Amino acid sequence: MANTTTDRLLERLGTKQDAANTSLTTIQTDGAASKSSNNTTQSEVTQHNARAFGQSGCILVTGTANVIATAGSGSLKFVAIQFLEDTVFASAAGGLVASTENLYLDDDATGTGVASGGGGANTDSITFPKGMTLYGRYTSFTLASGKVVAYLG
Repeated sequence: MANTTTDRLLERLGTKQDAANTSLTTIQTDGAASKSSNNTTQSEVTQHNARAFGQSGCILVTGTANVIATAGSGSLKFVAIQFLEDTVFASAAGGLVASTENLYLDDDATGTGVASGGGGANTDSITFPKGMTLYGRYTSFTLASGKVVAYLG
């Protein structure tokens, strides 16, 4: 019986195995998680959680230079941006660049892939308040003002 959230997740992932019993389908990731005799389902979930929750590193940004996620193989993105002060992204191109426009907040896109009705807006001139954390997948950003900690995953 699945008592914890992790147990339930492992049980659900176990039911997603393909016919050859060689890979697991993972939801909202960049690829499939492999399963082999050296890698258990639980370690795959742990690795996925590490990527999803910024365990691949972070950077403190206090200036207005362009910051690009280039750690590791270059496949890492900024998965969370925590605001240490009220912060505004630059309004020019490159202010906040989502890995998939219209899926995450962006300096150009308006989120039309997330909801219908055209209610989305770009991030130009928006002040993100101190203490807030923005989650998503971002390749780069430039601050106009403020200070942030950006987490890679």
